[in-house]
Amino acid sequence: MVKNLNLCSLLDIDDLPTRNQALRRAFAAFSELIDVTGDESSALTILVNLTFPKAKVDDLLDAKLAKKTLGDQSHIDACISEVQWFHTHNLKYPDIRVSKQNLIVSSPLLQQSILSSANCQRTLGWSHDSARVNLSKLFGCHFIWDGKVTCLGLLLIEDASHWKSAFQKLGMTVKQFTNVCSRVKSLLPEQLHPASVDKYSAQVRMPYHDGYVAITPVVSHALQSELQQAAINKFGKFTSIEFTRPASVSELVASLGGNVQVLNYPPRINLKPHGIRDSQLSKLLSDKPVFNHDALSRFNFIKVIETLVSNRMPLALKQRRQQKVASIKQIRTTLIEWLAPMLEWRLEISEEKISASELEVINRSLEYQFLTFEKEQLYELLKPLLGLINTELSNSNATRQYAFHQHLMPYLRNGLSWLLSQIASNQTHPQKTYDSQNSQRYLYLKCIRVFDAQALSNPYCSGIPSLTAVWGMMHNYQRRLNEGLNAKLRMTSFSWFISQYSAVGGKKLPEFRMQGLRENQFRRPGITDNRYCDFTFDLIIHINGYEDDLKILDTEHEMLKASFPANLAGGVMHPPELDTAGKWCELYQCETDLFTKIRTLPASGKWVMPTNHLIESVGDLFFLLDKNPSLCPTMFGYLPLTKPIKRVGSLEPLHCYAEPAIGVVECISAIQVRLQGQANYFKKAFWMLEAKEQSMLMKRI
Repeated sequence: MVKNLNLCSLLDIDDLPTRNQALRRAFAAFSELIDVTGDESSALTILVNLTFPKAKVDDLLDAKLAKKTLGDQSHIDACISEVQWFHTHNLKYPDIRVSKQNLIVSSPLLQQSILSSANCQRTLGWSHDSARVNLSKLFGCHFIWDGKVTCLGLLLIEDASHWKSAFQKLGMTVKQFTNVCSRVKSLLPEQLHPASVDKYSAQVRMPYHDGYVAITPVVSHALQSELQQAAINKFGKFTSIEFTRPASVSELVASLGGNVQVLNYPPRINLKPHGIRDSQLSKLLSDKPVFNHDALSRFNFIKVIETLVSNRMPLALKQRRQQKVASIKQIRTTLIEWLAPMLEWRLEISEEKISASELEVINRSLEYQFLTFEKEQLYELLKPLLGLINTELSNSNATRQYAFHQHLMPYLRNGLSWLLSQIASNQTHPQKTYDSQNSQRYLYLKCIRVFDAQALSNPYCSGIPSLTAVWGMMHNYQRRLNEGLNAKLRMTSFSWFISQYSAVGGKKLPEFRMQGLRENQFRRPGITDNRYCDFTFDLIIHINGYEDDLKILDTEHEMLKASFPANLAGGVMHPPELDTAGKWCELYQCETDLFTKIRTLPASGKWVMPTNHLIESVGDLFFLLDKNPSLCPTMFGYLPLTKPIKRVGSLEPLHCYAEPAIGVVECISAIQVRLQGQANYFKKAFWMLEAKEQSMLMKRI
C-alpha cells in the first residue's frame, strides 16, 4: 500500500475546489488514512464541516462555520446521537431492512492461511438512518494520530486531553468538552451484541458439538475498507456491486456512491477442451500445429519470463523466494498447457482407444515420437521439444526477444525436464490394492449441472462458489441418504472438479412476499445486486461408516440417486442428461479404480485444490494472486465473533454472529493431477470442515 499522507500537505493546496476535493477524499472511509498529528485544530475544523452536505460548505477549512456549528447544541447532539450506531461489523450489509441493531466486537482469532479482520487494523463504521450519514462523520471518520489509527469518538474516550485545546480554539468551553466526552463514552461501549436476530438477517446452520448453531454472517468494516482502498490503488481484480440506496447501507458504501468493489477471480476454464475430438491427426496432416502454442503467448507467461530475464525481483528475501517459486510453477503450468493436446492424445493411445497403426502417416514427425516412445525414451525428446518452444517464441512479436535467451533457457530446460520425468514416472495402470476391512467408499458424482448459483461466495469475493456451500450440500445429502437407508453413514470430505463455468449477467427479480412493518403488503422487496454463475462439476465424496451400513449402501444405488439434493450455493442443481452420462452416480471401494476413472477428465477443467499459503495482510493476498495466476480467493468458512447464546428469532437454540473468512484455492488442470499421481491426489485434493469453538473453516484433510 502507499505511504500515508500528512494533512499539512493538503492544507498547502491553493486552489479551493481542488483542496476541498482532496480533503473530502482524505477523510473518506475508502481512502488511505491521513496523518493529522500536529494539525489537530485543522482536522477538527474539517470534521465539523463534513457534517453538512457538500453543497452547503464552500470551504472545509472555514473556522467560522466550524465554530458556529460547535455552538449549535442541537447539531452537536445529533452528531453525538449517531455514535450509538457505530459498528465493527455491519448488520445492514447487504440487506438495509435490518434495523435498530449494531455490533461492536473484538477481532476474531488470527488464523494461518485465512484473511479476516484479525489481519486488519481495527476501525469503526456507521450504519443507521440514511438522512444522518453526514452527522456520523464528526466522530466516525478515521485518521492517524500520534502513530495510531483512530477516530475522534475513540480519542475522546481514550486520550481526550490532547484534543481539548482544538475544541477550545473553536469556542467550546471545558465544561462543554467534558460533557461531550462523557456522552460519547456512554454511547460507545467496547462490546455490543444484539439481544435478538432481526427477521431480515441471514442465518446459516453449522455443526456445533452434537447439534447445530445458527450463524449470522456479518461483513467486517475494517476488511471491507482495506479492499476498497486496494481497488482504488489498482491492486488485484475487482467487480462492482451496486446499491441503489447506499446511505442506508453504511457510511462506507455512501462514500463509494453505492459501488462496492469485491474481488473477482472466476476459475480459468478453457472454452475449448483438447482431445481426439479435435481431430488432431487431421490437423497434423494439414500442417496445423497440435501443440497448444497459444499458451506461450499468454500474458501470465510473458510476465514471468520478462521478470526472469530482467531479474527484476522484489527486494525482500521472503518475496524473492515467493517470486522464484511462483515463476517456476507458472513455467511448469504453461508447459503442461502447451503439451496438453499431446498428453491427451498419448493417453488415448495408451488406453487403446486409438490404434498406434493409424499414426504411421506421421512417423517422421516429432509428434509421432512423443506419442509412441516408451516412457524411458521420452527424455530423448528434451532437445527437440526445447527447440520447438524457442522457435515458437521467435515467431511472435511479443516473445521474440526471449527466444534462446541465455537467462531463460535453464528455466525452460528444467521445466521441460521435470514434465517429461513426471510423464515417465506416471504409472499407466497402477497395481490394484484391496482392503478386506475397508470401511470406506467413494461416491463419484459426474457432470452435475448448476444454474444461477451465487458466484458471490461471501461479501468480499466473487468467482468460485463457496466451499462451505459445497460442504453444506454434501451434509444435506448425508442427512437425506441416512434417512432413506436408516443408516449412520458419514460423508466426511470431498474433492471438486469444475469442468465448465460461465458468469450469468443481470439482476434477479425478487419473488413476491408480505412486506411492510406489519407484513400486510404483498409486493416484491427491493432488488439487491449479486453475482451468479452456471457451472458443471464432478464431485468425489468420501464416505465412511459401519460395515453393515456400507454393505447396504452398495446395493442401494437408486436411493443414492433419489437422495441427491436439488440446490447448491443458492442455485438449482441437476444430474446430467441421460444421453450424455448414464452412470452419473457411482460408488467405488478401490482408490485405484476411482483414480483410473477421474484421470481421463478433460484438460479444460480445473480441480479446486487446498493450498498452504500464509496470508498475513491484504497486501500478502494481492502479492500471491499476482504471482500465482492459478490461485483464486473464495469463502473458506466462518470465524465466530460472539459466544453461541440463546437469541430471539434464531433458527436453532444457540446463535452467534460470525465473520466470513477469505482463503485461496489453487485451480489445477486435470493433467497436472494425473501427472502428480494417485497418492498425491488422495493426500492433497480433499476438503473437510474443521469446526471448533473459535473457527469453522474448510481445510485439507
